[in-house]
Order: sequence, then C-alpha cells, then structure tokens
Amino acid sequence: MGSYRCSVTELRVTVPDETAERLASEAADRGTSAEDVAAEVLRLHAPLRRGTRRFGFIGIGQAKQGFSARQAEERLEAEGLV
Repeated sequence: MGSYRCSVTELRVTVPDETAERLASEAADRGTSAEDVAAEVLRLHAPLRRGTRRFGFIGIGQAKQGFSARQAEERLEAEGLV
C-alpha cells in the first residue's frame, strides 16, 4: 500500500453536554476516542469544496453481525435523524 499524507489542524469545538455524551458513547462502542468520532463526522458532512456533492451515506457505518436495516431505521428515528 502507498502511504497517504495529509496535514492535520487541531480544532477546538464546544458542544452541548448531550452531544459530548453521545460522542463518548459512540467512541466506546467503536473502541476509539470521541475526537476520532467527531473528526469522522466532520469529514463525512463537510463538503470537499463549494459545489462538490457526494453520497456521504455510502460506507459511513459498520453494522454488527445481525443488525438489520429495520433496526438501523428505528435507531435513526429514535435519534431524530429521519
């Protein structure tokens, strides 16, 4: 594999406690840090450049064995995302 190089900028963001708790919970589920989850969310939702659209929903998640589309839909509804 080739190496991928990118510059990194540290960004401090203030979020409500509930959001911080959701990030921490998601990070614990994934075995990573809340900062990594937040960075992923920003990468997926911030456009690459003005006028650029992409299908950000493709490949954004990893389902656990036996996790159905219906369960995913229910989770999205419960979180107010649909």
